[in-house]
Order: sequence, then structure tokens, then C-alpha cells
Amino acid sequence: MRTFYRHSYRLLATCLLACMLLTGCGPSEEKIAAAQSKYTQLIDIHNQVVAAHKEISHDTLDSDLTALSEELGQMDHYNLLEMKDEEIDTLIASMDTMIASYEASLASIAQIKAEEEASVIVTIPVTLTNESGFGFSKLMLYEKGSTSKDNLLKEETAFAHTQHMTGLFIYRDVDSTPWILEAEDTEGNNYQFELPVDTYTEEGISLSFSYDTETEALNCT
Repeated sequence: MRTFYRHSYRLLATCLLACMLLTGCGPSEEKIAAAQSKYTQLIDIHNQVVAAHKEISHDTLDSDLTALSEELGQMDHYNLLEMKDEEIDTLIASMDTMIASYEASLASIAQIKAEEEASVIVTIPVTLTNESGFGFSKLMLYEKGSTSKDNLLKEETAFAHTQHMTGLFIYRDVDSTPWILEAEDTEGNNYQFELPVDTYTEEGISLSFSYDTETEALNCT
């Protein structure tokens, strides 16, 4: 559930500045100015992360960003006018650490966004022809490593010699995971062919079963 830090902290920054201007006593003006400047920098990087994070769908950063947002929300509990210079130095150091975390988050978001944009699935149509002289009772086309292997043929239908099949599709993901064409002939012999999808285009491919009498091997090219 991605509901964290949807808002920005512009109002908090304004209130903090107004509080600083109410009196001239307390910490030095230099420390107050430094804290104000650092806080403005922190708010800016926070709002950048808010905008960037809305552009990705992954939620792997949610817990870390929620923690940062909650830490940022604690800033309204500080009254700089009641703090010593040394305490403000500590607060500034904490804000520096938060800024570094936000910057790291921005880098991670940029990487995730690039991966998401690159992971668009490419659909590749396949035409298969049987020139092997054999008949096949099972044909399965699946992504390598998949446990789902549906038979493309109806139980009462065999893929006979000279027949061809159209309307088949394979898909190329960002990792170019190979696909497997698995076939079983009517004698029960099983064959598997790995399809290197990284070499295929959206125009599709034509594959053909053939039998090499010299090597006594079934080929798929």
C-alpha cells in the first residue's frame, strides 16, 4: 500500500522560518541560517523523491522512504530558538544524513524506472512447418524454466508431415529468456529445441522440423 509521504513539507518550512524570526535571543543567527538552509535543501530533495517515486510501480523502496518521511515529520518538534549552537550542529548533521539517503533513493528510483521501461514484452509470432516425415502427437511452446506446458494439439489431432501451424507466439522479456519448443512424435520420442529469442524480431520467425538421415536426428531450423 503506497500511501506514504504523498504530501510535501512546504508549510512546515514556512512555520519554522516564522518561528525563527520572532525573537533575536537564543542561538546565533549563523546557526539558525545554516539550519534553515539545510532544511530547505532537505525539503527540496524530499519533494523530488515524492515526484520520482510516483513514476515507478515497484514497491521495494516503500519501507525505507516511509521511515525517512516519518523522520522528516519529526522536524516540526524542534524549536531552534530553544536550542544551543551545538544542538543545531547535531540537527544539521542528521539532516545531512537524511539528504544522503534521499539522494541514494533517487538513484535507485532512476534505475528501477529504467528497468521497468526496458522490460516491455515483445511479441514474436511463430510459424511451424513439419517436413520431417514424422507425425507428432504433442507440441509445447513455453518460456525456459516454466512449469506450464500446454499441448498445442488437440488429443485427436496429430501434427502430420507437410502440415504447418500459424497463430503461435513467443515473447521476449528484458532478460531475453529463451523459449523451448518441445515435441513428442507418435512413437513417444521426445525432442526439445531452445529458441534464442534475442535474435528474433517482432516480424516473427518461421521454423521447420526436418530429419537428417545421416545423423538420424530431428532438427528444428
